[in-house]
Amino acid sequence: MPIEVKNISYIYMENTPYEKKALNNVSLTINEGEFVAIAGHTGSGKSTLMQHFNGLLNPTKGEVFIDGIDINKKKDKKTLNARRSVGMVFQYPEQQLFEESIFADIAFGPRNFGCSEDEVKQRVKEAMDFVELDYEEYKDKSPFLLSGGQMRRVAIAGIIALKPKYLVLDEPTAGLDPRLKQNLLQKVKKLHQKEKMTIIMVSHNMDDIALLADKVAIMRQGKLMIYGEPREVFTHKDVIEQAGLLEPEVMQLLRKIKEYGLDVDINALNKQEALNNILVALRKRGIKC
Repeated sequence: MPIEVKNISYIYMENTPYEKKALNNVSLTINEGEFVAIAGHTGSGKSTLMQHFNGLLNPTKGEVFIDGIDINKKKDKKTLNARRSVGMVFQYPEQQLFEESIFADIAFGPRNFGCSEDEVKQRVKEAMDFVELDYEEYKDKSPFLLSGGQMRRVAIAGIIALKPKYLVLDEPTAGLDPRLKQNLLQKVKKLHQKEKMTIIMVSHNMDDIALLADKVAIMRQGKLMIYGEPREVFTHKDVIEQAGLLEPEVMQLLRKIKEYGLDVDINALNKQEALNNILVALRKRGIKC
């Protein structure tokens, strides 16, 4: 069953002088097992949309369904379980750490969900293994004595330990150096491919989206501009530019090559595809390579 967002609008501080419409009649469906990226410039509404997926925000208008359950209609056990099926990692999640030990921080969610202590311990071990923090070495340490990258891994492990059906990541690589960024994205990819987890990632980095996402939603001023597979969405250069975004770097490179006279197909999502397109264009010119 999918996540379904139906015609939702959201107004901050409604009926006040500071009223602001953050979402304007947005509809989309995220199917089970998909990797969906939500992209847009600052203020586009992408983070506001994300916070509707587990009921952190209730729409001013419209409906949000998780596995067929309207998560804003009733406050019953089914609704609570539907909301709990969505795990959310906020931007700079390390700022939300609060327990005295790494074990206690990661264990907080599973304990609140009513897991037994044996189950809690097992989940903590598995989550720490996933983020590559040795259980015996780190479990009793304070999370506040770790490096920034390690703190983020602890925060993410706390969500992984909940074993959510849907995982929402808000700019997960913000502030990380290139090595830590690639390491984290590989782990997210592993969750999607090997664990079959549905991933929703909020980002403005089109290169990351091109490598990871099955679908991408482009937001601008609270509206959903376009939603579809990356290869199709990226052909709409005008929409991407209106949203304050850039094409993936490989597409920018191919477009520049085409401007210099080589009739190359600019539709590529990675370096290998770009290279293949260049070789095809050269062969058409009779150049052996």
